[in-house]
Amino acid sequence: MPHVRGEAAVLVEPGRLEVEEVAFRELKEDEVLVRNALAAICGSDVHRVRAESPFFRDMRDHPYPCPAGYPGHEGIGEVVESRSAKFAPGDFVLTVPNHAYMASFARYQTIADRFLLPVKNTGTPSVHLMAQQLGTVVFALKRFWPEPVPEGRTAAVVGVGSAGLLFLQMLKHRGFEKVVAVDLEPGRLEVARSLGADATALVPGQSAEEVVMEATGGKGADLVIEAAGTDGARAHAVRMVGQQGRLGFFGMPEDYDMHLPYAHLFVRNAHLIHAVGGAQLEPGLASFRTALDLIGDGSIRVDDHITHTFDIKNIADAFDLAHHRGDGVVKVALTFD
Repeated sequence: MPHVRGEAAVLVEPGRLEVEEVAFRELKEDEVLVRNALAAICGSDVHRVRAESPFFRDMRDHPYPCPAGYPGHEGIGEVVESRSAKFAPGDFVLTVPNHAYMASFARYQTIADRFLLPVKNTGTPSVHLMAQQLGTVVFALKRFWPEPVPEGRTAAVVGVGSAGLLFLQMLKHRGFEKVVAVDLEPGRLEVARSLGADATALVPGQSAEEVVMEATGGKGADLVIEAAGTDGARAHAVRMVGQQGRLGFFGMPEDYDMHLPYAHLFVRNAHLIHAVGGAQLEPGLASFRTALDLIGDGSIRVDDHITHTFDIKNIADAFDLAHHRGDGVVKVALTFD
């Protein structure tokens, strides 16, 4: 099927996506062509498109436009052409590409078979789609708390967008007795409570530190995860951790330099841990497979995560909503009808 054409979002300059009809290249060995059914916008996509954070700010000096479909990396669809022994036309797949294959914001996507997982073409595609982000959360927790969770441990999540809500559920699933959710948006905290949060803090109106201390009897949380991608969220997280506690930073930095309340880290002898990528490099895409299982058996609920859906033609509006977080948004998805 050479020279397939279809609509794709093209990043023509920082902050500006345009939809064009493009031709998709012929496949190489061990690659497949996927017709995307649904793609989701990740917080890191917003950073990339807007050329924010130190990693993507340098893109302002790179040649534009970027490759068609970039930087989409959360997708689900049907294989329509294959040069892979693992997948055949008609297979329904979850796409979990690395940087070289980020192209989910397009009707078609060329991708290596090592970044695909088979899924059943049943139910709602958005449910299976959430396994991509859940896989990154599963992978991060392997770093933040790899061992079994002792009885009575407590945790907190700062930033309960879609990733934070997945962390919340995974912490409860792993056995943390209490989990506190912190966010700027009351609607997200309402969802967090419905998914098992034992306490919530709406900042800046409430003190996240005070809420955590009250929930933990003044000890502070054993594990605090930052899932917002802001320096303000990381500062909250540092103040909430207890003695010998752990801080798991998941969100992207806002700049090369960051000011943190270091005295809190110092006197509490807390451990600071990062989780930057890596799930796509695991043998057998282990964390993504675990995510599909957790969603499939009902251990993790994702049916209320995608709150808004846009046609690919309206991708600019979709990114605007994902950036400004209005209208009770948790996660935004794109269709290709």
